[in-house]
Amino acid sequence: MSAAGFDGRPVRVILPGEMPVLTVAAARVLLAILVELTEVPVLDVPGEGVSDDG
Repeated sequence: MSAAGFDGRPVRVILPGEMPVLTVAAARVLLAILVELTEVPVLDVPGEGVSDDG
């Protein structure tokens, strides 16, 4: 896949053949990023019936 970059030069994006494995640590980092990007309040404690894999 390629497209024009900000300066008009082509930008090439190489995507992996399959989805990478998502570890618990990586999932937490991604969730933290999403929380920072949203204004929805998020509880700091797990809800009822939710197990903590860490």
